[in-house]
Amino acid sequence: MRKQIQSISLPITRKRPNAQKHGVFAEPLILPGEDPREFEAIRSALIEEWDACGPSEKSRVFGIADAEWRKLRSRRFVQAKAIANSLNSKHPAFDETRGLIAFLYYLYSEPETAMSKHARRLLRADKILYLNEKIPRQNFESIAEWAVAVAEEIESVLLPPLEPERLDPATEALRTATVRMQSFLTTIHVRNFLDDDLDQQERLDARIARLTRELIVIKAAKQELQRTLISDKTR
Repeated sequence: MRKQIQSISLPITRKRPNAQKHGVFAEPLILPGEDPREFEAIRSALIEEWDACGPSEKSRVFGIADAEWRKLRSRRFVQAKAIANSLNSKHPAFDETRGLIAFLYYLYSEPETAMSKHARRLLRADKILYLNEKIPRQNFESIAEWAVAVAEEIESVLLPPLEPERLDPATEALRTATVRMQSFLTTIHVRNFLDDDLDQQERLDARIARLTRELIVIKAAKQELQRTLISDKTR
């Protein structure tokens, strides 16, 4: 009996290729904060555009969708870097106007901790020094009175006027120059990221072009095969 059991040959189980390795059912790289539905919208639109059917075609369409998704991510990264620089009070591209407005919010909402908790994050060091010297806390009986005085100083002196139509030409020219300078600073300090984004866009465009050519060849081969089969049947 033992010899008979030993003589039985077990069927050989052949491993099937993993579909994920071939891209058909591959998962896109979705980072935290990204919406997977956006990627699915891109992929679905491409499948419909190319009328993709079968593993070979869908694999190439997935690759194109993935490349388009990475292009979008690269562009968003540059934008996020520029925004981060504009919110960093220690960075040359810091948007001082936005910081002053945000600090005003904390002066009104939590005057007790506005200066100690938020000033360094939202104001440049010279502005903090200016406010402390111009409006010292000890000159006011209450924190609320001090906060109102600081807010009025920011609104009347430090912040640029918010209604350009009422400005005289000299003040309007100064405001326009300030906005333009902020734009220059933002561009200068993300220039490396802009160049990297351009390189990334070009590499991904080349990948999309290659996958598109492969997709066209596959579709053409399928059509030729179908014509051959029809021709053979009609003979």
